[in-house]
Amino acid sequence: MSVATAPSFGSLVRILLLTIVFGGVVSVCIWYGILDRERALRAEVTMLEQKMEAEIETRDAMIERLGRTSRMARIEILEQRFDARDEVLSTDLRFIEVDGQGTELGRRDYTIPGDVLFVDAWTVRFDHEQVAQGDPFAGRSLILLRRIYSDRMSPLEGLPIDTPGGIPDGYALSEEARFERAVWRGFWRIATDAEEARRVGVRVAQGEAVYKPVRSGQSFDLIAEASGGLTMMPLSAEDSKVAVVEPLAD
Repeated sequence: MSVATAPSFGSLVRILLLTIVFGGVVSVCIWYGILDRERALRAEVTMLEQKMEAEIETRDAMIERLGRTSRMARIEILEQRFDARDEVLSTDLRFIEVDGQGTELGRRDYTIPGDVLFVDAWTVRFDHEQVAQGDPFAGRSLILLRRIYSDRMSPLEGLPIDTPGGIPDGYALSEEARFERAVWRGFWRIATDAEEARRVGVRVAQGEAVYKPVRSGQSFDLIAEASGGLTMMPLSAEDSKVAVVEPLAD
Protein backbone atom coordinates (compact mmCIF):
# COMPACT_ATOMS: atom_id res chain seq x y z
CA MET A 1 0.00 0.00 0.00
CA SER A 2 1.40 3.42 -0.98
CA VAL A 3 1.67 6.24 1.51
CA ALA A 4 0.69 9.85 0.47
CA THR A 5 3.48 12.27 0.94
CA ALA A 6 2.85 15.62 2.59
CA PRO A 7 3.59 18.65 0.47
CA SER A 8 7.00 20.07 1.06
CA PHE A 9 7.57 23.44 2.72
CA GLY A 10 8.71 24.88 -0.60
CA SER A 11 5.46 23.91 -2.25
CA LEU A 12 3.47 25.60 0.48
CA VAL A 13 5.51 28.76 0.07
CA ARG A 14 4.94 28.74 -3.70
CA ILE A 15 1.21 28.25 -3.23
CA LEU A 16 1.12 31.07 -0.70
CA LEU A 17 3.06 33.39 -3.00
CA LEU A 18 0.83 32.55 -5.94
CA THR A 19 -2.23 33.20 -3.82
CA ILE A 20 -0.85 36.56 -2.70
CA VAL A 21 0.09 37.52 -6.26
CA PHE A 22 -3.29 36.45 -7.59
CA GLY A 23 -5.06 38.33 -4.82
CA GLY A 24 -2.94 41.39 -5.56
CA VAL A 25 -3.73 41.23 -9.26
CA VAL A 26 -7.44 40.86 -8.50
CA SER A 27 -7.27 43.77 -6.04
CA VAL A 28 -5.47 45.97 -8.59
CA CYS A 29 -8.02 45.10 -11.26
CA ILE A 30 -10.87 45.87 -8.87
CA TRP A 31 -9.17 49.13 -7.87
CA TYR A 32 -8.67 50.26 -11.47
CA GLY A 33 -12.20 49.19 -12.23
CA ILE A 34 -13.44 51.37 -9.39
CA LEU A 35 -11.26 54.28 -10.62
CA ASP A 36 -12.53 53.87 -14.18
CA ARG A 37 -16.11 53.77 -12.94
CA GLU A 38 -15.50 56.83 -10.79
CA ARG A 39 -13.97 58.70 -13.74
CA ALA A 40 -16.93 57.69 -15.90
CA LEU A 41 -19.38 58.85 -13.23
CA ARG A 42 -17.53 62.15 -12.83
CA ALA A 43 -17.52 62.66 -16.60
CA GLU A 44 -21.23 61.85 -16.71
CA VAL A 45 -21.96 64.28 -13.86
CA THR A 46 -19.91 67.00 -15.60
CA MET A 47 -21.76 66.38 -18.87
CA LEU A 48 -25.12 66.55 -17.08
CA GLU A 49 -24.10 69.77 -15.32
CA GLN A 50 -23.02 71.32 -18.62
CA LYS A 51 -26.25 70.18 -20.26
CA MET A 52 -28.26 71.63 -17.38
CA GLU A 53 -26.39 74.95 -17.58
CA ALA A 54 -27.01 75.10 -21.34
CA GLU A 55 -30.71 74.35 -20.81
CA ILE A 56 -30.94 77.03 -18.11
CA GLU A 57 -29.23 79.55 -20.41
CA THR A 58 -31.61 78.61 -23.22
CA ARG A 59 -34.61 78.89 -20.91
CA ASP A 60 -33.47 82.27 -19.58
CA ALA A 61 -32.92 83.52 -23.13
CA MET A 62 -36.39 82.34 -24.13
CA ILE A 63 -37.95 84.05 -21.09
CA GLU A 64 -36.02 87.22 -21.92
CA ARG A 65 -37.28 87.17 -25.52
CA LEU A 66 -40.87 86.62 -24.40
CA GLY A 67 -40.64 89.57 -22.00
CA ARG A 68 -38.77 91.87 -24.36
CA THR A 69 -40.29 95.29 -25.06
CA SER A 70 -39.44 98.16 -27.37
CA ARG A 71 -40.49 101.77 -27.35
CA MET A 72 -42.39 102.85 -30.44
CA ALA A 73 -43.28 106.45 -29.60
CA ARG A 74 -43.30 109.16 -26.96
CA ILE A 75 -46.51 111.16 -26.41
CA GLU A 76 -46.25 114.54 -24.72
CA ILE A 77 -49.39 116.33 -23.50
CA LEU A 78 -48.76 119.98 -24.31
CA GLU A 79 -51.81 122.02 -23.36
CA GLN A 80 -55.51 121.76 -22.52
CA ARG A 81 -58.36 124.21 -22.73
CA PHE A 82 -61.22 124.27 -20.19
CA ASP A 83 -64.80 125.51 -20.17
CA ALA A 84 -66.54 127.50 -17.44
CA ARG A 85 -67.21 124.29 -15.48
CA ASP A 86 -63.49 123.40 -15.56
CA GLU A 87 -64.10 120.51 -17.93
CA VAL A 88 -61.52 119.87 -20.65
CA LEU A 89 -62.62 121.16 -24.03
CA SER A 90 -59.58 120.02 -26.02
CA THR A 91 -56.07 118.63 -25.65
CA ASP A 92 -52.95 119.45 -27.64
CA LEU A 93 -50.36 116.68 -27.82
CA ARG A 94 -47.12 115.83 -29.57
CA PHE A 95 -46.55 112.36 -31.02
CA ILE A 96 -42.84 111.46 -31.48
CA GLU A 97 -42.11 108.18 -33.22
CA VAL A 98 -38.78 106.51 -32.38
CA ASP A 99 -36.80 103.51 -33.54
CA GLY A 100 -35.33 100.73 -31.40
CA GLN A 101 -32.39 102.91 -30.36
CA GLY A 102 -34.64 105.79 -29.28
CA THR A 103 -33.77 107.93 -32.31
CA GLU A 104 -36.57 110.17 -33.51
CA LEU A 105 -38.15 109.11 -36.80
CA GLY A 106 -40.83 111.76 -37.02
CA ARG A 107 -43.12 113.99 -34.97
CA ARG A 108 -46.53 115.54 -35.37
CA ASP A 109 -48.80 117.69 -33.19
CA TYR A 110 -52.47 116.84 -32.76
CA THR A 111 -55.50 118.43 -31.14
CA ILE A 112 -58.33 116.21 -29.92
CA PRO A 113 -61.61 117.15 -28.23
CA GLY A 114 -61.80 116.24 -24.56
CA ASP A 115 -59.14 114.56 -22.45
CA VAL A 116 -59.38 110.81 -23.14
CA LEU A 117 -56.68 109.89 -25.64
CA PHE A 118 -57.02 106.78 -27.84
CA VAL A 119 -54.18 105.32 -29.94
CA ASP A 120 -55.40 102.80 -32.51
CA ALA A 121 -53.20 100.12 -34.07
CA TRP A 122 -53.14 96.88 -35.98
CA THR A 123 -51.37 94.15 -34.02
CA VAL A 124 -50.10 90.74 -35.10
CA ARG A 125 -48.95 88.30 -32.41
CA PHE A 126 -47.10 85.11 -33.21
CA ASP A 127 -46.92 81.76 -31.45
CA HIS A 128 -45.08 82.01 -28.13
CA GLU A 129 -42.61 79.32 -29.21
CA GLN A 130 -41.56 81.31 -32.28
CA VAL A 131 -41.03 84.41 -30.14
CA ALA A 132 -39.13 82.42 -27.51
CA GLN A 133 -36.89 80.87 -30.18
CA GLY A 134 -36.10 84.30 -31.63
CA ASP A 135 -37.53 83.51 -35.05
CA PRO A 136 -36.13 86.13 -37.51
CA PHE A 137 -39.61 86.74 -38.97
CA ALA A 138 -41.93 85.95 -36.07
CA GLY A 139 -39.69 86.72 -33.08
CA ARG A 140 -41.74 89.74 -32.02
CA SER A 141 -45.24 91.13 -32.33
CA LEU A 142 -45.83 93.41 -35.31
CA ILE A 143 -47.62 96.68 -34.60
CA LEU A 144 -48.73 99.28 -37.11
CA LEU A 145 -49.88 102.55 -35.52
CA ARG A 146 -52.95 103.83 -37.33
CA ARG A 147 -54.69 106.84 -35.79
CA ILE A 148 -55.35 109.03 -32.76
CA TYR A 149 -58.79 110.05 -31.50
CA SER A 150 -60.73 110.73 -28.28
CA ASP A 151 -63.89 109.49 -26.61
CA ARG A 152 -65.68 112.44 -28.22
CA MET A 153 -64.85 111.25 -31.72
CA SER A 154 -65.74 108.14 -33.68
CA PRO A 155 -62.77 106.00 -34.77
CA LEU A 156 -63.61 106.87 -38.38
CA GLU A 157 -62.94 110.51 -37.50
CA GLY A 158 -59.53 109.57 -36.04
CA LEU A 159 -56.47 111.55 -37.04
CA PRO A 160 -54.02 109.41 -39.07
CA ILE A 161 -50.59 108.73 -37.63
CA ASP A 162 -47.88 109.25 -40.21
CA THR A 163 -45.31 106.57 -39.52
CA PRO A 164 -42.13 107.22 -41.49
CA GLY A 165 -40.52 104.49 -39.38
CA GLY A 166 -43.09 101.84 -40.20
CA ILE A 167 -40.38 100.10 -42.23
CA PRO A 168 -37.13 101.71 -40.98
CA ASP A 169 -34.27 102.68 -43.29
CA GLY A 170 -31.78 99.86 -43.64
CA TYR A 171 -34.55 97.40 -42.89
CA ALA A 172 -36.81 98.16 -45.82
CA LEU A 173 -34.99 95.83 -48.25
CA SER A 174 -34.55 92.96 -45.81
CA GLU A 175 -36.41 89.65 -45.90
CA GLU A 176 -38.01 90.58 -42.58
CA ALA A 177 -39.37 93.83 -44.06
CA ARG A 178 -40.82 92.01 -47.05
CA PHE A 179 -42.48 89.54 -44.69
CA GLU A 180 -43.92 92.40 -42.62
CA ARG A 181 -45.28 94.19 -45.68
CA ALA A 182 -46.93 90.95 -46.81
CA VAL A 183 -48.56 90.63 -43.38
CA TRP A 184 -49.96 94.17 -43.53
CA ARG A 185 -51.23 93.67 -47.09
CA GLY A 186 -53.13 90.56 -46.01
CA PHE A 187 -53.92 91.78 -42.49
CA TRP A 188 -57.71 91.36 -42.45
CA ARG A 189 -57.52 88.02 -44.24
CA ILE A 190 -55.07 86.79 -41.58
CA ALA A 191 -57.23 88.31 -38.85
CA THR A 192 -60.41 86.54 -39.99
CA ASP A 193 -59.18 83.29 -41.58
CA ALA A 194 -57.88 80.70 -39.09
CA GLU A 195 -56.18 78.61 -41.80
CA GLU A 196 -54.34 81.61 -43.24
CA ALA A 197 -53.26 82.71 -39.75
CA ARG A 198 -51.99 79.22 -39.00
CA ARG A 199 -50.09 79.13 -42.31
CA VAL A 200 -48.01 82.19 -41.37
CA GLY A 201 -47.71 81.22 -37.69
CA VAL A 202 -49.93 84.02 -36.38
CA ARG A 203 -51.55 83.47 -33.01
CA VAL A 204 -53.86 86.48 -33.23
CA ALA A 205 -54.24 89.48 -35.56
CA GLN A 206 -56.61 92.27 -34.66
CA GLY A 207 -57.19 95.97 -34.42
CA GLU A 208 -56.88 97.33 -30.89
CA ALA A 209 -56.72 100.67 -29.13
CA VAL A 210 -55.10 101.78 -25.89
CA TYR A 211 -56.53 104.82 -24.14
CA LYS A 212 -56.17 106.91 -21.00
CA PRO A 213 -57.39 110.24 -19.62
CA VAL A 214 -54.54 112.73 -19.87
CA ARG A 215 -53.44 116.01 -18.29
CA SER A 216 -51.11 118.83 -19.36
CA GLY A 217 -47.47 118.10 -18.67
CA GLN A 218 -47.85 114.34 -18.73
CA SER A 219 -45.79 112.05 -20.96
CA PHE A 220 -46.40 108.48 -22.10
CA ASP A 221 -44.36 105.88 -23.92
CA LEU A 222 -46.04 103.55 -26.40
CA ILE A 223 -44.44 100.17 -25.76
CA ALA A 224 -44.58 97.12 -28.04
CA GLU A 225 -44.37 93.81 -26.19
CA ALA A 226 -42.57 90.97 -27.99
CA SER A 227 -45.35 88.44 -27.35
CA GLY A 228 -48.16 90.86 -26.55
CA GLY A 229 -49.68 94.01 -27.93
CA LEU A 230 -49.42 97.75 -27.41
CA THR A 231 -49.04 99.39 -23.99
CA MET A 232 -49.40 103.07 -23.13
CA MET A 233 -47.11 103.59 -20.16
CA PRO A 234 -47.27 106.81 -18.10
CA LEU A 235 -43.88 108.28 -17.28
CA SER A 236 -42.76 109.79 -14.00
CA ALA A 237 -41.26 113.27 -13.98
CA GLU A 238 -37.80 111.68 -13.84
CA ASP A 239 -38.57 109.25 -16.69
CA SER A 240 -39.88 112.11 -18.82
CA LYS A 241 -36.42 113.70 -18.71
CA VAL A 242 -35.06 110.81 -20.78
CA ALA A 243 -34.98 112.66 -24.06
CA VAL A 244 -35.71 111.25 -27.45
CA VAL A 245 -32.52 111.31 -29.53
CA GLU A 246 -33.01 113.59 -32.49
CA PRO A 247 -31.80 112.24 -35.85
CA LEU A 248 -28.61 113.62 -37.34
CA ALA A 249 -29.12 116.28 -39.99
CA ASP A 250 -28.50 115.19 -43.59
